[in-house]
Amino acid sequence: MEVEHYTIERRPHDVLIVYVHSTDSNGNPLPDAVFTFRPIDPQYEQWWRRYVEQEEQRWQRF
Repeated sequence: MEVEHYTIERRPHDVLIVYVHSTDSNGNPLPDAVFTFRPIDPQYEQWWRRYVEQEEQRWQRF
């Protein structure tokens, strides 16, 4: 999944909120799908790595 298709927020206790962006067939934005991952969840490590990558890219812009 490409980085521009999702945004990850870190919340207290290292909870990750993942917003997956999408559009309809005409390119109009649709509501984001929202997922929550806690450190005990099986997919957490995968999303944590993506969160770290996202933050690294954000800091490279400055």
